[in-house]
This record gives sequence, structure tokens and C-alpha cells, in this order.
Amino acid sequence: MPTNQKEAKKIYQIINEYIGPKIAKELTSRLSLEVGKESDNESLRVSLEMLSSLYNIPSLGTRDCAALHHDD
Repeated sequence: MPTNQKEAKKIYQIINEYIGPKIAKELTSRLSLEVGKESDNESLRVSLEMLSSLYNIPSLGTRDCAALHHDD
């Protein structure tokens, strides 16, 4: 079963505690492209795409993305 939205947002928040937004975006994008897209495991592929998409919201800066995805 792929990661759900709540889980992806929690992973996103934890990543942001340890690394900056630029590196996080590069990391999640690379994981999605080099691991997820190459995998036969659909669940892994969907989960990595979901996580990467949290860092790739068009027209928002990374700081805005973090605020958008913050659960109160």
C-alpha cells in the first residue's frame, strides 16, 4: 500500500527539520526519478512521487510550501 497523504506530510515535516528546502527538493526528486521510476514496486513508486510532489508545487516558493503543508 502506498504512503497516504498524512504520512507523506509527516515525512516532509521531518525532512525539513534536518535539511534545507533546496536539498530536500533535490533529494526527493532524485529518489523519485532514480529509485521510484526504476522500481517494479508500484507502492514505492507512488510513495516517492507523492513525497517529491510536496516540494514541487508550481508558483509557490519552498517556504510557502512548508506553510501550506503544515498540520496544526
